[in-house]
Amino acid sequence: MRTQIKSRKTSKVVQANEASRKFVLAGLGAVSLVQKQGQKAIDALVAEGEGFQARTRKFVRTTNNDARKFSTSVRKQIVGYINPIRAKALKNVESVENAIGERVGAVLGRFGVPSKGDVQELLARVAELNKEIKGGARRAAR
Repeated sequence: MRTQIKSRKTSKVVQANEASRKFVLAGLGAVSLVQKQGQKAIDALVAEGEGFQARTRKFVRTTNNDARKFSTSVRKQIVGYINPIRAKALKNVESVENAIGERVGAVLGRFGVPSKGDVQELLARVAELNKEIKGGARRAAR
């Protein structure tokens, strides 16, 4: 009987030791699996992040190129609309300036003020007379 009790106790101790050993090994196995799976998960996340970064860069590059093309197109359209208007405006400004100049010249002419052409004509005549006077003074001095 004693042997049976002793063997039962020994058997229970061995079973308890075996159970604790299995728990320890199971814990170590769990840690090992978590490390392996964790590294795989991290690697997968890094790969996904790199792929996302590449797709995002491509999208940004494409969007920038499209925006540049669009702005160039819009700029050309605006220039196409503005240039004829600008040319017409310059033509109108010139005609208004000419009309004002003619009318002011006519008013000044009524008051006896000489025009720019008259003044230039007089200046040319004075220069010619100065030459004649200098030429006559030289002849008289000889």
